[in-house]
Amino acid sequence: MNPRVEVIVPCSNHGHLLESCVRSVLSQEKVEVRVVIIDDASTDATEQVGRRLASLDSRVEYRRHQVRRGHVATCNEGLAQLTAAFCLLLTADDLLTPGSLMRATRLMTAHPEVGLTYGRDITFTHSAPFGAARSGEHCGHRIMGYSAFLYRSCRLGQTPIQSSTAVVRTSLHRQVGNYLPDLPHTGSTEVCLRLAAHAAVCELDADQAFRRVRADTMNPDHTPLRHFAEQKKAFDVHFNAYRRVRPEIASLEPILNRTIGQAAFWRGARAFDDNDVRLCDAYLACAAATWPDLASWEPFRQFRWKRRIGPVGSRWVETLAVRIRAGAFWRGRAAGIGSGVAAR
Repeated sequence: MNPRVEVIVPCSNHGHLLESCVRSVLSQEKVEVRVVIIDDASTDATEQVGRRLASLDSRVEYRRHQVRRGHVATCNEGLAQLTAAFCLLLTADDLLTPGSLMRATRLMTAHPEVGLTYGRDITFTHSAPFGAARSGEHCGHRIMGYSAFLYRSCRLGQTPIQSSTAVVRTSLHRQVGNYLPDLPHTGSTEVCLRLAAHAAVCELDADQAFRRVRADTMNPDHTPLRHFAEQKKAFDVHFNAYRRVRPEIASLEPILNRTIGQAAFWRGARAFDDNDVRLCDAYLACAAATWPDLASWEPFRQFRWKRRIGPVGSRWVETLAVRIRAGAFWRGRAAGIGSGVAAR
C-alpha cells in the first residue's frame, strides 16, 4: 500500500497560482495524497478556483474563512485535522517537484527514527522552471541527530529547511504541537528545531520543491535587519524551552550569536559605504546586542577608524593605500627587471 500524505495549502489571495500548486501535489506518484485548501478570506478568485478543484477531484477539500485569521492560525487549523501518516505545509504559490513525496516517504518508511525530511528548493519569480529539477526516483541522503542539525543551523543563522520541502511524520507533529503565534515570520524555524529535538532529520539530495520569490520579500519592511532579529528570537524561544534537557545548546548558542552578529556587522559596514549612517548604526547595534565579543573582533576594530573619519575620508584613505601598494609593486618589479639586465 502506498503511504498517505496530507498536504495543507494555506491560501491568501493567490487564486491565480492555486491550481498549479494543487496539480503538482495531485500528480505525485506512488503516494496517496489528500489536499486541504484553507482560504484565509481571500478577496481574489481563490474561492472559485478552490471550489472548482474540489468538485473535480475527491482528493481535494476546500475550506474558507469568512474573516482573516492569519497564516499561523490557518496552518494550525490544518494540522489539527490531519489523519494521514505524513504531512506537508505548502503555500499556494509554491509547487512540488515530480516524485518529491515518494522520495520523502520512502526514506521515512525505511528509517523510523526520522521524523522530518527536506531537500533543495528551486526559486523562481514568474513560472517554475520544471526542466531544472534534479530529482530521480532514488536519491542520496544524510540523516542528522539533534546536535548535528542544530550545529549546522547555528552556523547558518537559520535552519537549512524551506517549509515547502519539509515532509513531517504526523505523529511527531502532534507530539511537538502547533506553530507559535508570537513568531509570525519565523515560526517554521522554531518548529523545525522543535521537531529535531524529538526525532532525527534527513536531508535528501534532491530538488523537492519550486519556491516562488514572493513580493513580501521585496517589501521595505522585510529587511535583513528584521530578518536577523526574528531568527534570533526563534532560536531563543527554542533554546529557552530545551536548554535543560539538551546540554548541547550551551556550546552551540554562542555559534548562533556569532553568526548573526557578524552578518549584521557586514551589513552595517556596507550601509556605511553607501553613506547610510543611520542604517549602519542600526545594524551595528543589532550585532553588538547579539554577539558580546564584537568589540574585540579584528574587522570591527578596523572599522572603527573608518567611522571616525567618515565615509568620504575613509574612501580617500583606501584609494591612497591602493595607490601606495600599486606603486610599491611596480617599483619592486622594475628593480627586479633592472637586476636581471645587470646580471646578463
